[in-house]
Amino acid sequence: MKKIALFTIFLSLFLFHSCEEIGPTLNVGGGGNVGGGGDQVKRVIIEEFTGVKCKNCPLGSELIETLVETYGEQLVPVSIHSGFFSNPYPNSLNDFRTADGTAIENALGPAAGWPAATIDRKLFDGAPGLIVEKNQWAGYIAEQLLSPLMVEVDIDKSYNGTNRSLDITVNFDFIETISEPLLVTVIITEDNIVDVQLMPDDEVNPDYKHKHVFRDAISNPLGDAYTGTTNAGDSGTQTFSTTLPADWNVSNCHVVAYIHSSTEKEVYQSATSTIEN
Repeated sequence: MKKIALFTIFLSLFLFHSCEEIGPTLNVGGGGNVGGGGDQVKRVIIEEFTGVKCKNCPLGSELIETLVETYGEQLVPVSIHSGFFSNPYPNSLNDFRTADGTAIENALGPAAGWPAATIDRKLFDGAPGLIVEKNQWAGYIAEQLLSPLMVEVDIDKSYNGTNRSLDITVNFDFIETISEPLLVTVIITEDNIVDVQLMPDDEVNPDYKHKHVFRDAISNPLGDAYTGTTNAGDSGTQTFSTTLPADWNVSNCHVVAYIHSSTEKEVYQSATSTIEN
């Protein structure tokens, strides 16, 4: 009953603002890292391109939080600070720009404006490119959640709090045969970073809470080649290791892993996990 009420509020909000058509909600709140055998649900990764000097970007971030409330763990959000609007203010505590984030934007776009995002890195019918504007996100996410799941992705990790070393194993179980070459990308995001942000009313908010911030890629930012076989029933793993910088709040950090086409770029499945728990 709670899920139905939440979706009703969400639908009413978007119809009121005449943003876009909202598709059906599927398995709201589900889709955690469950086992193989076809039990896992489809997850969708949204890679948002944002910036601290983008006055409309808080509206994009707000929309993502609404979508996360609606779809739960079936939506995997990543916020990449790149481009002109990501230049920090003199009083910024953080510079969220990264070479890896810029490489991802350049490979997928570039973005024509902010906020913008990719939805599973899919080129949707009628879309000008992989990176789409805010009013298209909800509809495309709903569309992707209807697509069949071809491979399951799970994350195992081991974190040493003394030396801040992190070992990651990403597990893959293929439900359907995928004939094209695949890439695996593993990144770290961090939530709830309080820092400066330009707001829609042109005020600069020094206490804005930034969420899902892309911190670094553990793999190649554009993906490492998947080294296993990809026939239906096949399983495989790939491992990654890193040491987390001292200024990252590990309690707010997540590992995000996704497997995607090396030719079309579309993401087949993604997963996310906290680091400490």
